[in-house]
Amino acid sequence: MLKSEANRKQELVEHLAQVHALTQAVASAISAIEKNDLRKLEEHLAMQETICNRLAGAKGMLLPAGKEKLPPAETADAELLREIRQAHIALAQLNRVYAALLKRTRRSAGLILALYRSHGEGYDRKVSTLSQRHTWSCEV
Repeated sequence: MLKSEANRKQELVEHLAQVHALTQAVASAISAIEKNDLRKLEEHLAMQETICNRLAGAKGMLLPAGKEKLPPAETADAELLREIRQAHIALAQLNRVYAALLKRTRRSAGLILALYRSHGEGYDRKVSTLSQRHTWSCEV
């Protein structure tokens, strides 16, 4: 194997490791959101940003999800390129899930904020009479 081929293979292996690390960071961020753990979410967001910056620095390594054909099976890097492509597809799917979760979380947080904001208006420390108190009720 020539030196340039060895370097290329090493770059591909490193790229694959970075994509797997990003996938893990996204999955961990989803878990942090589910557990309502803001500190862990911030850690995983910082990790995602770092990994994305590294991946952006390695231009020319990314394979489009379906447009570019992979090299024939005889080439030395064909299997590695297939693994990278599969990792990118898995990451794209997880990213769609992550985006949907963030959208729903943002909407839920907005609803909770609106609920607290509407009940906080006019609230003071004086005890109100029973006729002025509002209650929530639900019929099933």
